[in-house]
Amino acid sequence: MKNIIEMGRRKFMKSVGLSALVGAAGTSGSLAMGQSSSMSGKGYDFDEEFTRINSRKWEGAYNTYGRGNIDVAMGTADLDFKQVPQVVEALKKRAEYENYGYESTPDSFYEAIINWNKERYGQTIKKEWIKTSSALKPGMVSSMRGLNPVKGKVILLTPTYSGFTGAINKAGMTVEMSPMKRVNDRWTFDLDDLATRLDYETKCVVLCNPNNPSGEFWSADEMRGLGDLCIERGVTVLSDEIHCDFPNKGSKFIPYASLGEKYAETSITYRSPSKTFGHACLRVAYFFTQNEDLMNATMIGGGHEEGVNTFGIVAAETAFREGAGWIDDLNEYMNESFDYIVDYVNRPGEMPGVTFQKPDGLYLAWFDCNGLMEKVASPDQMRVFHDAMSAAGRRHSGLTRELCMQEWIARNARIHIQPGSSYGIGSEGFMRMNIGVPRALITKALDNWNAALKSLG
Repeated sequence: MKNIIEMGRRKFMKSVGLSALVGAAGTSGSLAMGQSSSMSGKGYDFDEEFTRINSRKWEGAYNTYGRGNIDVAMGTADLDFKQVPQVVEALKKRAEYENYGYESTPDSFYEAIINWNKERYGQTIKKEWIKTSSALKPGMVSSMRGLNPVKGKVILLTPTYSGFTGAINKAGMTVEMSPMKRVNDRWTFDLDDLATRLDYETKCVVLCNPNNPSGEFWSADEMRGLGDLCIERGVTVLSDEIHCDFPNKGSKFIPYASLGEKYAETSITYRSPSKTFGHACLRVAYFFTQNEDLMNATMIGGGHEEGVNTFGIVAAETAFREGAGWIDDLNEYMNESFDYIVDYVNRPGEMPGVTFQKPDGLYLAWFDCNGLMEKVASPDQMRVFHDAMSAAGRRHSGLTRELCMQEWIARNARIHIQPGSSYGIGSEGFMRMNIGVPRALITKALDNWNAALKSLG
């Protein structure tokens, strides 16, 4: 290491490059972080529990309800597993190089992205199509601003990710929701409803592919139907594909831009390793389109500034090059977790008032709690909840039955999950649980919840 330091930063980086720096990390031993001597699956111990430092998911629940009052925090979509071992080693090596000044993004980073998408999805992406961002939403906000400078509206297909609303507001646009329809317990686009909303003020439709929170992996036919309507009306599809690497067994992710030339030409795709590998704090995301006009609208009209963290670049490139086995094993683990939850919830006599069916993917469970809501979120109960929040100085505007149900679950089952009302029209009576945690915590959460439900009689 001493020789490296003495070489000088510019000469060192030029001589070895990021690929060599990252590649050296692949020599980690079998007991590297994220693995154990009693390995599960193919070598990664996803059953291991450990304390998350400054986790927004855990600390947020503790701050609201008290550290001693929450057993399992399952709100924010964030993995509670140790990191890909090669990533940890790569970050250690980069930290040892004692200069943290301005750096350019190496070609090898883009190559890793291109190869990952080609190998996993058969999708061809060119380097010149890709732009970086510190997170997914800043890029999307820039696109919205650039595509609709007269401050029109952006349509969400609900239920969908709650963060889109804030992004649209930040872009200075108006949110309009097109509720999806539920057919055979599966959400799908209501194109008739959408058609009535695609007027001259509409420049963008946000597609959550796959869908957060309900877990659908959209079929090619579903997306073509959506895309054809948007193309006919001159509307750009902004495709958030951040959860694409989490298919359950039997499911397949189809990138929107892979549907054909006309869909690729009228869309922008947004992705990040933050969900796939648990890299949210490392601040790296990317987006791409083959349409130069759409990219110029984002970069120039929307004023997007590329900016990524050097350590995040090292982590992302390493994960894309060496993390395939880790995410494949994690998907097997998640698939088993979903099967476990389906069996638990649907067992006769258990979880009264709650139903659940296995989604196509993600690590998010979308529970139908309409039966429970009737018991714990009546008008009288909501008034009591409102008064209690007001007395405690907690924010209580926009109170919904789902928020009331969230409070009841936290107080009585000691678990923190997300209210369905956060995800827009069509989410009534639903709750979202992050199951990207060791199986023992899922068991603890379900046992607690089940006991609380049965106490209602």
